[in-house]
Amino acid sequence: MTWLIGLDIGTTSVKAAAYDPDLGLVVCVSVRPTPVTHLAAGLAEHEPESLWEAVADCLGEIMHHRQGGRVSGLAISSLAEAGVPLDASMQPLYPIIAWYDQRSAPQAAWWEAQIGESDLHAITGQRASASFGVTKWLWIRRHHPEVAERIAMWLSVPDFILWRLTGQLATDYSIASRTLLFDQSALGWSERLLQLAGLHASQMPRPFPGGTLVGAVTREAAQVSHLPEDLPCALAGHDHLCAAMAAGAYQPGAIVDSSGTAQAVIAVQPTFHTSDTAARGGFACYHHVVKGEYVLKAGMKLAGGAIEWLARQLSEPLPAGGPLPYEALALEAERGVGLRAGPLWLPHLVGSGTPEGDRDSLAALVGIRAEHDRGDIFRGMLESLALWLRHNVKEMEELTGQKTTEVVLLGGTTRLRLLSQLKADCLGTAVCLPELPEAAATGAALLAGLGVGVFGTPAEAFQSLRYGRSLIEPDAARTAWYEHLYCDVYRKMYGSLKEINHSVRALDALAVRA
Repeated sequence: MTWLIGLDIGTTSVKAAAYDPDLGLVVCVSVRPTPVTHLAAGLAEHEPESLWEAVADCLGEIMHHRQGGRVSGLAISSLAEAGVPLDASMQPLYPIIAWYDQRSAPQAAWWEAQIGESDLHAITGQRASASFGVTKWLWIRRHHPEVAERIAMWLSVPDFILWRLTGQLATDYSIASRTLLFDQSALGWSERLLQLAGLHASQMPRPFPGGTLVGAVTREAAQVSHLPEDLPCALAGHDHLCAAMAAGAYQPGAIVDSSGTAQAVIAVQPTFHTSDTAARGGFACYHHVVKGEYVLKAGMKLAGGAIEWLARQLSEPLPAGGPLPYEALALEAERGVGLRAGPLWLPHLVGSGTPEGDRDSLAALVGIRAEHDRGDIFRGMLESLALWLRHNVKEMEELTGQKTTEVVLLGGTTRLRLLSQLKADCLGTAVCLPELPEAAATGAALLAGLGVGVFGTPAEAFQSLRYGRSLIEPDAARTAWYEHLYCDVYRKMYGSLKEINHSVRALDALAVRA
């Protein structure tokens, strides 16, 4: 028996998964809550040492369950944008600011103003936001100048854990990309951007492709984590992309729709793609965890989160911690599919996401009548999310000239079967639902296998999986119905409401100042 360990450092939990390539299955999983301190609304931090302890506990539990055989390799999938400054003794100088913490929004605006939206996208493949690592560093530099005086190294979260495991300073291209300091064409740190950030290349880890073997577990780390000393460690990368690889998105043509609280639509590309259109629309293009491939990524900050929000509004008062009535709402929603044209949502609860790239757009519910009930309102949200997916897939095809060969659905929203069916109906093509638990950790384990030579190619790694895959076929009548709804209603909503929504946003800002 040979195990490959995929470590996944997520927003809410740290997971270690043991993958057996002979069985093609994850055979053991250990989970710990991701340590976080919520300072105030919108402000959250992770203590580096507490995070390391959670990782070590997970790994120790995995090793406790090992029965014979050996562990051949390990790699880390992780949330991508958070990082930690360290001094010359490699001691943290400040807590890890959570990726979703918005305190650095002013720094993001300054960063984009200094470089310009098009130039920034041409270098990094992305537009600025408070999520990215460099904006957090700029906030620390502004508010804690003593840290700027002492910083010797900036490490993103998986790079910090890799250093604790191996003593090596390295990052993969996908994680480096989410600092907003990485040059996608040169595949190295941008001197122009580093200079603007007040950093030097010597203060950043060396970047490599995902699947690169970079070190081995030290004696000290082995004592804490119970991993074998000298266990080879490879680079994995951004959790969305590790999950996409495990779902089969390792070559051009495949699209993965990963929808949990937020939604990420990932299309594999053979080359780096940048344009003014992509920049304005908020599309990101950066290096995949698969060597030599890129991804074009669309996204929206609230998808499953929007469904949860609406389900809560439509529910009777619930006991504390009581489950939301998703199944009942879905059954009620099903009754109106293809029969009633409305109501429909513009699902912009936290800006538009792609392809409009409008941070000030707001959500709206249109076409509602007195005879509509809560099932209709819930159906309208599910339909709008399916139509949003269609819009983004079509825009991505136009941007790249690349035809989609397969659409794979991942994430918590796949538990709503109606939503998955609506996505097939709106796209007019079958969608695939892999029975793949712990997709990000599994992707990391596959990359560990590539690093240590268990697999020779990404295709061989993916083909080792023995999980089932089910297809949801579109309903032809529904596809025709949603073609009309898409063209005649959904595509016109944003433009019709843009001026009104921006006026509401401006009034809201005035009210806050008052």
